[in-house]
Amino acid sequence: MDWGNIFESVSNWIGAHGLQLLLIISLSFLFYQLVKMAISRGLARYVEFRHSHHQVTREERIKRAKTLSGVLTGAIGIFMFGLTVFMILAELDIDIAPLLASAGVLGIAIGFGAQSIIKDTLNGLFILLEGQFNTGDVVKIAGVSGGVEDLNLRRTILRDLDGIVHIIPNGQITTVSNYTHEWARVNLNVPVAYSTDLDKAAAVINRVGRELAGDPEFSPMIISAPQVLRVDKFADSAIEIKVLGDVHPMKQWPVTGELRRRLKKAFDEAGIEIPFPHTKLFFDNAQLKDISQLSLLAEASRRPAEPPERPVKAAKGDLPPDSGETVPY
Repeated sequence: MDWGNIFESVSNWIGAHGLQLLLIISLSFLFYQLVKMAISRGLARYVEFRHSHHQVTREERIKRAKTLSGVLTGAIGIFMFGLTVFMILAELDIDIAPLLASAGVLGIAIGFGAQSIIKDTLNGLFILLEGQFNTGDVVKIAGVSGGVEDLNLRRTILRDLDGIVHIIPNGQITTVSNYTHEWARVNLNVPVAYSTDLDKAAAVINRVGRELAGDPEFSPMIISAPQVLRVDKFADSAIEIKVLGDVHPMKQWPVTGELRRRLKKAFDEAGIEIPFPHTKLFFDNAQLKDISQLSLLAEASRRPAEPPERPVKAAKGDLPPDSGETVPY
């Protein structure tokens, strides 16, 4: 094996194509990074301008821009990768016309055989364009609730409260319930006993809601203080009072938990009972008589049994004279 000829051939090939290949790869990568940066900044300004007159928090605008930027840069990255591969093949004097024709035929075959993928992609496109939900939102889709960890044109990834990851094709999404779009709400039913003064209970609840809204820790989360809306329901063991309050997205859960804690403490101080389910039983005279007899029998069965009497052995002087029994000494 002539290593000199091999080295010379490799050197000639690198001299003829190496610089061009390095230039193609470097320019492609640089162009992709510039486009990625431009898309990120442009979408941030677009979302800021579009939602400037709406009640959309800065956090919501950032999530929206991040979602759109991730999808667009991913699509452009795939396009740039394919274009770079074809440019490299052309530089290596490989005829790409048959490859392009084969790709067209393959695309038609995939189009007929992968209609679900097309459906997923189209549905994902409408989800993005309409802004139905973004990365970081808490939603319920396809019967599954959780936080949106990732979103692209084909599928949506959710993680529920147990940490389980759910991957849902966008074509299966027919209804979207977004728990964190623009604003959220504290919706709480507070049970009180039937003997409670409802006006007093409502006053205590409203006072606790105002104190919570004025707390420096929770005031940035709250838009309107939780207040009593109405007497909502006559339940089996309690009267339920409906409490509502508007909060910023993702804050309804910590605010609701703190409201419950403060209401329990305030009710204890005010002597307001939070009832628990219980049942009252009523008996007629015949049933009471039977119950009394059963109680007597149960009481008798619990008494300890008396030990049987043991016979006492007679002493010598205790025997009658005519008994005829002798007692040994």
